[in-house]
Amino acid sequence: MITLKQIEALHWIAELGSFERAAAQLNTTQSTVSKRIQQLEAAMGKPLFDRSQRGAQLTEWSEQILVVGREMLALQHRMLELKNGG
Repeated sequence: MITLKQIEALHWIAELGSFERAAAQLNTTQSTVSKRIQQLEAAMGKPLFDRSQRGAQLTEWSEQILVVGREMLALQHRMLELKNGG
């Protein structure tokens, strides 16, 4: 199953360029972020990163996943706004 935490990890890795910086942004450990990505890759059945290159390089396919994932995060944000009366 895909979770918002996994999508959030992918988003921040893409935004900040590394698993380490994404972990700091999410206030968690790099190993937790790595585990979320491994779980997302298992759920999707394909790698999300080009591991032949240094750094966190998204594959072309994962760029498409990221677009949909960001829509999911935006919906979550809108739901929280409704909850808070906004």
